[in-house]
Amino acid sequence: MDSLSLLTLSDPTSFITESYKLLRTNLNFKNANNRYQVMLVTSAGKEEGKSTTISNLAVTFAQADKRVLLIDADLRLPHISTIFNINKRKNGLSNLLMDDLALESLVNKIDNLDKLEILTAGNKHVSPTELLNSEAFETFIKQCREEYDVILIDTPPVLSFADASIISKVVDGVLLVVAANQTKKATIIEAKKNLDKVGASVIGVILTKVKFKKNANYYRYNADKGK
Repeated sequence: MDSLSLLTLSDPTSFITESYKLLRTNLNFKNANNRYQVMLVTSAGKEEGKSTTISNLAVTFAQADKRVLLIDADLRLPHISTIFNINKRKNGLSNLLMDDLALESLVNKIDNLDKLEILTAGNKHVSPTELLNSEAFETFIKQCREEYDVILIDTPPVLSFADASIISKVVDGVLLVVAANQTKKATIIEAKKNLDKVGASVIGVILTKVKFKKNANYYRYNADKGK
């Protein structure tokens, strides 16, 4: 696994890990009556940290004893397999939809994290827009609702392709990832407008790539003084 990307596993006491747990807590607070069972995570542009964010969020939900399915629906440039060190050539979402395969034969599991299952993008050469806009995909998500507590879907950036807007029609909410000091305000506004056009429910915005000072004194424990 990529220890730098999966700090929730490699460094469970870090400030970043606590930030992901706080995100989980905030989502649980909003998720009264399981209103947001299926969530899509996207970004306005590329390299804003959406795949890293959704992967760590999936881990934290699983650590809280939720049965979680993480789906890599970025069929153009998938990253989930790399983050979790899964063979990119393995069958995944595209194979499930094209060949009508059973989900249980395709999911990947993580050591010491029984509640998390991962469905990679797969290896079929397909038209992502058509496949994700199909009845087969919609039916698949409905079936997943019966099996999992939380379903998280990684998608391409919303301004680059129509995939995120298409998938937003079958999810309960969208989380928009924004990179600090990188994503321009106008770009964020445009991404939000694109999601609004298709009636997507944007739950909130996740700010990534925030830099903290190494000598920050926030909640530091002083053993000598008992503070």
